[in-house]
Amino acid sequence: LKGQGNMKKLKRTAAGLLLAGVMCVQALPMTAWAVDMANSEAVVATDTTPTIVEATTSTATDVRCDIDQTDYFTFKEKDSGVYEVTGTTEAFRQLGNVNITFAESIKSIGKEAFKGTNLKSVEFENDEMYINPEAFCDCAKLTKVSFDKIVAVGDMAFQNCERLTAVNLTNKKLRGDGIFAGCDAIEDVVFSVNDYNYHSDSTSSDGFGSGIFTPTGTPYKLTFQMNLSTNNCFTIPTNSFNDGRVKEVCFDGIGKVAVENSAFRNNVQLKSFDFSNVIYIGVAAFFGCSNLQEINLSNKSMQVIGDSAFAGCGNANNIQLSLNDNLQIGKNPFYSASATSNNKPYNLTIYANNENTYEIPESFNFGNKLLTNYEVIGNGELYYGERSFSNCKNLKTAKFGNALGFSDGSFSFCKNLEAANLISAHFFGNDAFSFCGKLSSLKLGVYDESQWNEGAFDFSMTEIVDANGDAISGTMELYMNNEKNVFPLGGTHNISGGGIPIFAEMSFGNMSNLTSVKTYGNGKLELYSVSDNTGFVTRNQFFNCKNLKSFDFSNVTYIGEESFYNCESLTEAKISNSDVPIAEGAFDLCKNLTLYGYTDSTTEKYANDNNIPFVALDGGKTTTATSTTGQGSSTTTTTVTTQGSSGTILLGDITLDGRVDI
Repeated sequence: LKGQGNMKKLKRTAAGLLLAGVMCVQALPMTAWAVDMANSEAVVATDTTPTIVEATTSTATDVRCDIDQTDYFTFKEKDSGVYEVTGTTEAFRQLGNVNITFAESIKSIGKEAFKGTNLKSVEFENDEMYINPEAFCDCAKLTKVSFDKIVAVGDMAFQNCERLTAVNLTNKKLRGDGIFAGCDAIEDVVFSVNDYNYHSDSTSSDGFGSGIFTPTGTPYKLTFQMNLSTNNCFTIPTNSFNDGRVKEVCFDGIGKVAVENSAFRNNVQLKSFDFSNVIYIGVAAFFGCSNLQEINLSNKSMQVIGDSAFAGCGNANNIQLSLNDNLQIGKNPFYSASATSNNKPYNLTIYANNENTYEIPESFNFGNKLLTNYEVIGNGELYYGERSFSNCKNLKTAKFGNALGFSDGSFSFCKNLEAANLISAHFFGNDAFSFCGKLSSLKLGVYDESQWNEGAFDFSMTEIVDANGDAISGTMELYMNNEKNVFPLGGTHNISGGGIPIFAEMSFGNMSNLTSVKTYGNGKLELYSVSDNTGFVTRNQFFNCKNLKSFDFSNVTYIGEESFYNCESLTEAKISNSDVPIAEGAFDLCKNLTLYGYTDSTTEKYANDNNIPFVALDGGKTTTATSTTGQGSSTTTTTVTTQGSSGTILLGDITLDGRVDI
């Protein structure tokens, strides 16, 4: 080689292979050798096929990037004294492993500037670094970056940096798409959020890009370091973490959070998410997060839960939700289509912190096959919208809270529901609890303004045995809280003078497992039957309840047509009011019935007119019931005799109303 200039050039090209300032020509890579030989003024070769020895050392070369390093880098001045690295020279690309430090004067890394180079670590002295698209793309050996000084990142800036394991970004203007796509080794991600880098909605220019991480690779933990003032809200935008790799999400510090539509959609690795600061959850935000184990939305500041927000989260065995007056809930936020071996039954707890009546939205949990237990805690008034829990076929226990009403079909087809305490409810829509076949306990409140619509309990209490084959003994309790108006169970009335319409078209017919009906309070009750436009009775209040054994008539003031038709297990009907009208056929096919009432009462008259045995509650009365058996004139006469105040009078019945008082 001839001339110091050429010698200097060769030394720079082979910088990674120098030992103590002595150049080892044999260790030069073939490409570097060829390039320098071609550019030298003279070539001295003693062998046309020199032996090239590959460097095996993994020792990193420390390089400082400053504006005087023009042998390795090219620059562009961005502002007075501030530069951008626009690219690297061939000499730099020949270096094996490089620890690079960017000087204070370097504030920006240009597009593709270090793409495909052998960087091992990257440090910045400037506290506000801007990284342009693909700046460090395909740096396969890169393991460490001082992310805390980066304020803006372009598209695919670190794409395919496959050895990068940790990301810690201030996220002031993190707006690029696919920034870490192909970085499969990342397992710890930290973003810092403060008043300088938050954004209040997904359209903000200071937001995340989409597809930050690709679906393949190590599941990673995602942490947001929060330091926001009260009025600011940090938004995780649409599709930003739907990569399927997030296993845990934490929020450290103070600040409100909004999770936009599909932000974590189909993250099957996600097991834990801290919702304590979340106030907004968009449509399908966590759709398909099938391994999310708990959904705790008890944050009292929650504002929005979008449609299908947690649909398909089949392993969340505990869901908690706090209601407030400003909360908006979409349709089917917790929908799970099927109960399979891959899914778990779950409990839903609602904290009713609302001050005004809150309406559980239409189709809130429609068709959810995993919901087994439901409980409301708190005294906030609730109203259940149409089909809000309809078709939850595996729902067994429910505590409905301070529920004022149930709209059409709100709990219909909850066939495994075992008990319903609905004492607080004033309104029942059509089919509100229809086809709840395994109900064994039903408690209802009656109020002056009650409105019970058609078929609210049709085909409920129809299952006579449980899953173990044991008989189901169903009970109904009516709490008579009405003071001004007689409640017409099965009729529509407009009380004269008060102008208050009272609706009660509901039927309890065909309840196969209903065995007893009890009333409490002093309100009056009328049992009406409803006919269609042809005059045919379509709703008979306790029609065909074949296992009904006892009924408390103490509050009843009217018994309509066929009200107890074919209640073949009803053996005693004690009607203590002496002037209760009993319509034709009210007790038809009650084959073993004995009526109890007072002498000369409407009950006695009905018993005599319909050939039913009668017992006088005031004693001293004998009735005869005659029935014809066989075919011919053969008859059987049954005589029932009472003696004074003993005999059939119940011990402890001091008011002679057929009930034990003491």
